[in-house]
Amino acid sequence: MSEGLRVVVADDDSFTVSLVAGGLRGQGFEVHGATTVAEALSLVDTTDPHVLVSDLDFGHGESGAALLREVHRDYPWIGLVVLSAHRAPQLAVDDLGGLPPGAVYLVKSALRQVEDLADAVRGAIAGTGWNAGEADPDTDIVALTSAQADVLRMLAGGASTKALAAHRGTTVRAAETMLTRLYAALGLEQSDSSNTRVEAVRLWQQGRVTVR
Repeated sequence: MSEGLRVVVADDDSFTVSLVAGGLRGQGFEVHGATTVAEALSLVDTTDPHVLVSDLDFGHGESGAALLREVHRDYPWIGLVVLSAHRAPQLAVDDLGGLPPGAVYLVKSALRQVEDLADAVRGAIAGTGWNAGEADPDTDIVALTSAQADVLRMLAGGASTKALAAHRGTTVRAAETMLTRLYAALGLEQSDSSNTRVEAVRLWQQGRVTVR
């Protein structure tokens, strides 16, 4: 079912690219890997893929969300799959442009086997999407507001309370209040044996947070 189907896999982590590409090749796809947005766009132009599978966070510079939007604009026939560690785009990148309509959104921790990814790729080609619920029975997920997600993403990037206040256009005291409410929403309590900032970032890293 996958023979002759071409896929471009884009992620700034070369190990992830190798892992995903190897799994899809094992399912019969022809796969090309890229570790930068520019490289991914070049491969899309030269290989004419059926699907682009991309992470969202490429570090500094253009994001994976911008890559997906550009491909959707210039090559609307190409299927799009997001493969992210996070359950909502707002937790991965500070990108207000959103994702293209019809993009299949996958959470890495929700994938139990490579066949799930292959099915999602085929669903993106067919325009039928993919039902992640069957592969992700874990319900121990915390839902945050968009503003709280923005703060958590910045915490994960190492932002200080002062930097958070500047980003949100508020006072340091107001930012401290936002952090207190964020920790409460995550079910975290400060104690002598734990650090709520570290624990919050750990939940972010584990993909155990979503946006309501």
